[in-house]
Amino acid sequence: MDRRALRPALTPVGQAAALLIATAPLWSWAQVSGDAPPPPLRMSSSLALPLGGTPESRDLPVYFEADRIEGQPGERTTATGSVRLKRGDLTLRADQVTHSTATNEAAAVGNVRITRRGDVYTGPELRLKLDSLEGAFLHPTYRFARTGAGGQAERVDFLGPNRLQASGATYTSCTPDNTAEPDWLLSTSQVSMDFEANEGRAENAVVRFKGMPILAAPVLTFPLSEQRKSGFLPPSFDIADKSGFEFELPYYWNIAPNRDATLTPTFSSRRGLGLDAETRYLYPSDRGTWHAVALPDDRVAGRNRGLIDLQHQGEANRAGSPTLTSYDLRWRRVSDNDYWKDFRDLPTLTPRLYGSHAGIERQINTRAWGLGPSQTTLYARVQHWQTLQDLDPEADASARIVSPYRREPQVGLRSRSNSESGWLWRFEGEVNRFTNQDQDRPTGNRVHALARVERPSGTAGWQFTPALSLNAASYDLDQVDGGQRRQLSRAIPTLSLDGSMVFERPVNWFGQDLIQTLEPRALYVYTPYRQQSDIPVFDSAERDFNQYSVFSENAFTGVDRVSDANQLNLGLSTRLINPGTGAETLRLGIVQKVLFDDQRITPDDGAPITQKLSDLLLLGSSSVIPNWSVDTTVQYNARDNRVARSLLGVRHSPGDWRTINLNYRFTRNSSEQIDLGWQWPIAGRQPPLKVSDMAATANPQAVGAPDTTGATACGGTWYSVGRLSYSLRDSRLSDALLGLEYDGGCWIGRVVVDRVSIGRAEASTRLMFQLELVGLSRLGSSPLRTLKDNIPGYRLLKEETSLVPTPAESSYFQDE
Repeated sequence: MDRRALRPALTPVGQAAALLIATAPLWSWAQVSGDAPPPPLRMSSSLALPLGGTPESRDLPVYFEADRIEGQPGERTTATGSVRLKRGDLTLRADQVTHSTATNEAAAVGNVRITRRGDVYTGPELRLKLDSLEGAFLHPTYRFARTGAGGQAERVDFLGPNRLQASGATYTSCTPDNTAEPDWLLSTSQVSMDFEANEGRAENAVVRFKGMPILAAPVLTFPLSEQRKSGFLPPSFDIADKSGFEFELPYYWNIAPNRDATLTPTFSSRRGLGLDAETRYLYPSDRGTWHAVALPDDRVAGRNRGLIDLQHQGEANRAGSPTLTSYDLRWRRVSDNDYWKDFRDLPTLTPRLYGSHAGIERQINTRAWGLGPSQTTLYARVQHWQTLQDLDPEADASARIVSPYRREPQVGLRSRSNSESGWLWRFEGEVNRFTNQDQDRPTGNRVHALARVERPSGTAGWQFTPALSLNAASYDLDQVDGGQRRQLSRAIPTLSLDGSMVFERPVNWFGQDLIQTLEPRALYVYTPYRQQSDIPVFDSAERDFNQYSVFSENAFTGVDRVSDANQLNLGLSTRLINPGTGAETLRLGIVQKVLFDDQRITPDDGAPITQKLSDLLLLGSSSVIPNWSVDTTVQYNARDNRVARSLLGVRHSPGDWRTINLNYRFTRNSSEQIDLGWQWPIAGRQPPLKVSDMAATANPQAVGAPDTTGATACGGTWYSVGRLSYSLRDSRLSDALLGLEYDGGCWIGRVVVDRVSIGRAEASTRLMFQLELVGLSRLGSSPLRTLKDNIPGYRLLKEETSLVPTPAESSYFQDE
């Protein structure tokens, strides 16, 4: 059972308090029982030597190195001057260390420094019993390698290998100078931790930003490991033109190790109170998520609003069985047609179309049944759609969308041979019942069979594949015009011959040693004409004309339409490849169809295509110029002597956090649009060009010292982020995303305005704020998903992984 799929839930203050002491070098270690499986392999930086306090480590020796060592053997040892003591994975440095052999106690004074696994602790005085791990550290300062953050405490009392208590503890990722206060600071009056019970308790916890309290809790508890714990999560808030001020306060409920729930009360200044609820479960054979949003009595719409999204996946298999059975369920519904206009964060990429289905699939190992090497799958499915239509009588007719057909049900079989034999075959047979929420569209039943057999041959330099396929279907339609039921059937074969070659030669272009390829391809297709105008279109659509679809045997997707063809599809491309990295620096291509006979089956049963030469497709992409990339496609109509469609994309990325994208899209008689997206530093400290540059210069040894890379130092860099989509055809800005990010080193602020068109003259606007305290938590409404989805090349200002390396030890006393 993979419990990592369920999110951990520490409150923001609890996360910091746990980090505050949880990685201390004196009391935590890992144990594996004799019956337990071995632990997984990990990076060496996460491994640790045995540590005092465990039964198996009580006999660990103590190593000393100092300018002067004196004392009585077997009783007491006093070391002075650059003292270094090492026991297990703990290294202690101080001006003076006195070790008592009888009690195995070490007393250190003067510039005391403890290091373990990159974590550093310093202070004036420490007393510690190395066997029982009991003692006290006065006024320690600490810094954790994993988070790049730390703080100070008045006193830390070690109460044994599994318990401790810290008084007056603080935590921050800022590294201010000697006169300034950190930009943000978490402080607690007392923190108690019991690692055996996996529980911590913090009293009077307060988070301050620029000296102002922004979060506080009189008492809170939290887990000391990655295990989840119930509690409130950081609040979220934003401003939207359709809802006003929106505020959410999530509560996380850790029901069981394999089940959890998040309950989020919501408040909208215009719409009222609501509730967002999500529950997740994970079992050995089943998993799923149930998500529901309820907004009773929406004050703007004057009715109840809501959303439901249920997901479930599972398997039902017996050990040793040659079959594999799986099933899945997805049910998505919203309350009304205007829901997509008024709310964001919808559970679909198509906000006006919500698909739901329930299906079961059974894979059969036919070899075990003596049927030869093949893969066969039996399946059954029910599929529904909810289509949100614009009911405004004044709305443009183009705003209405066509609702897809429902399948009630879909039952079928798929089978194909594997690559062990020279001949390859595929077969699919289905029975479908098609219905539609639009009562004016035809409905009925369809039984179809798709079969294909081919014999590929060739080498790395050439390929040739003859193939024969069959598309057969029978229809039983419901009531149609004239009051007659109609039964139709047809069977259409297709013959194809597909051949390609690859030529290579070494070249030296642009000052580089490269490999140039020349790759011709030809596909001949013959499909006889069959009358299909009286057959409804349940699941077919015209293929887009591009470099991939042009080599398809059928000009339509789905089953209901099969294009007649007597044609030759030709393509020629050349590429420049870096032989060392395999990277493609240049690609040029040209594609065209040659029709020997007119194509009579066309979209919408229109006029036949009589043009012998299809549109010419020209392709090009290049990254020859460093930090620049260009990608272009042009569809040229030779008969009309004009461009039918074109796409031009240019991208400039000289380094991390620096990207500019410009795209131009043109479709004749349809649309013409320009998209501009960017992320770029505009003021303040200049960030490094590469993350590796930051990691290479990180210095974890100096506690409290500024990080010259800006990873934790409170400097300041302003970034501009955004994306603009402008319609040249309509002379208007269709979508816009504009924002500012400020990287203060130990905190990040974001303000983003997102405007999305929901009609020809209507748009939805949202203003999002976020404050990220690096190493602690994020507060506000996160715009990160919006930025990632809209700006190609966008990257977080702070990566999720630590940039602090763990140096290898060249000697036993190597500084850590």
